[in-house]
Amino acid sequence: METPNDTIHLLLVDDDDVDRERTRRFLRNLQINCAITEADSISEAKKHIKDDKIDCILLDYHIGESIGTDILSDSHYLKLKLPIVLITGQGDERIAAKAIQDGIYDYIPKAQLSVNLLESVLLSVLRRAKLEQELKAQQDRLEYLSFYDSLTGLANRALYFDRLKQVLQLAQRNDRTFAILQIDLDLFKAVNDTYGHAAGDNVLVVVARRMRECLRATDTVARLGGDEFAVVLTEIHSPQDASLVADKISIALREPILIDNHLIRIDSSIGIALYPEQGQNLDLLLMKADRAMYFVKRNQKSSMVYSEEMEASTQQSSFLKADKLSLAIENKELFLEYQPIINLLNRKVRSVEALVRWQPSDKTGIIYPGDFIPDAESSEAIYPLTYAVIDLALNQTKKWYDASIAMPVSINLSARMLDDSDLPKYLMNALDSHKFPASCVTLELTETAVMSNIEQARKVFRMLNKMGIKTSIDDFGVGFTSLKYLQELEVSEIKIDKAFTADLDRKFRSEIIIQSIAMLAKGLNTSIVVEGIEDIGLLQKLHRLGCQFGQGYGIARPMPDIHFPQWIQDWK
Repeated sequence: METPNDTIHLLLVDDDDVDRERTRRFLRNLQINCAITEADSISEAKKHIKDDKIDCILLDYHIGESIGTDILSDSHYLKLKLPIVLITGQGDERIAAKAIQDGIYDYIPKAQLSVNLLESVLLSVLRRAKLEQELKAQQDRLEYLSFYDSLTGLANRALYFDRLKQVLQLAQRNDRTFAILQIDLDLFKAVNDTYGHAAGDNVLVVVARRMRECLRATDTVARLGGDEFAVVLTEIHSPQDASLVADKISIALREPILIDNHLIRIDSSIGIALYPEQGQNLDLLLMKADRAMYFVKRNQKSSMVYSEEMEASTQQSSFLKADKLSLAIENKELFLEYQPIINLLNRKVRSVEALVRWQPSDKTGIIYPGDFIPDAESSEAIYPLTYAVIDLALNQTKKWYDASIAMPVSINLSARMLDDSDLPKYLMNALDSHKFPASCVTLELTETAVMSNIEQARKVFRMLNKMGIKTSIDDFGVGFTSLKYLQELEVSEIKIDKAFTADLDRKFRSEIIIQSIAMLAKGLNTSIVVEGIEDIGLLQKLHRLGCQFGQGYGIARPMPDIHFPQWIQDWK
């Protein structure tokens, strides 16, 4: 029989000296190393629970004028939740059943007490207590990850929105002003590309600490994902007050950061919107703060409060770019590259993700999504762009199917497509015209896109599921979607953000997060895809952590469709 190596600290609570001595004698004959503390009253037992290190309590049912289970109401017991074994001469099964219902772990009649039975019960109880502690720790960690960013310790998107709602309600009730700051780190990608993701993570930790130091305890700073941050300033009296705080943050972030003997300088773009001047609901305020931030970034400023003049200037610029993109769609200048997603266990290719590129007719070079999708999303061009990508993806994968290369495809959706009432009909017609099975299509939305419009996302995901189309939450973990919402969305797949795989070998924290998300996904019957696998040697480890599928440069970079069949042959 397996026994614990460490000493087990037992609290024996019985007011009968003879029974206590008998139980103590049995305990001394166990194979378990026991340190025994005795108490002959409930009050004395409570003192030991408060002051001593106790692993398990052996408890008589009748103790003087008291009932042993009264100990369950003690505040210190409630905090520790120690396992209790009831040892009683009462011999009443109803009492035992009631005690177990109240929280007692197990029950031994004194008439049946023996060394073997006592040892068996103790081992079982201690094992159960350990498993419950581990489960509680996992639940606590997942609960924490639901509301806080694991890297910086800042509030995440879910908690930030919750705080925003509270601040809005207080402001409406008390006729007060507050400000929202949308913050984006400029050229942060260059830090990751030049110094590696570990350096990038260290920079984000320093950035988070500096932001906190610029704010009051009543303010909230959150990491929304990647290098995006947000702040809500309570009880701001004027736009000038908000601008002063934004300038303070900009100056603090601009101070050099020493990472691995490298001095790194970080600039930021901060957009500001105030309640009620710029809007009286959160959607409008967030939109205007976001637009102010993009205006700041485009015009190489540090921070600005939203204004109508800024809006007019931004729209004119976006319309010009959107017009060019619309022409590009008409001229068939868009094309797709495909990145394989493999099964981590057997290494077989499961599917591909379709990634859009723009090759202007003047052959000036390929334009990647980050340089034209934001402008498309701020205009009507996002709709024809999305439809064009769907058509290109279905057309190519149908060709592969006809060539006996069965390859399901994942297609990215913009957050704005959640509000497109024509999307379901377009998808049905596209699938029908290409004679392509709906079950072989997965539509991906980023975690931040889903959380920005959760109610609409729920409706769209439900509609897609009914059509047989799979759904996926991309970049999962950077904002940590509320577990409640994740369960309600009924997603087919979660894609763990590449930030957690970048330094998996060196960061135990990332390992814990990946494993926790995998456990959560398994409970929800949801597939897990790990992004950003740059080292193929990680495949086995990721599978051991509970992940099923993966993609990244270590497996294959995105490639043109003409190269994909040959890549599959080489991969096999």
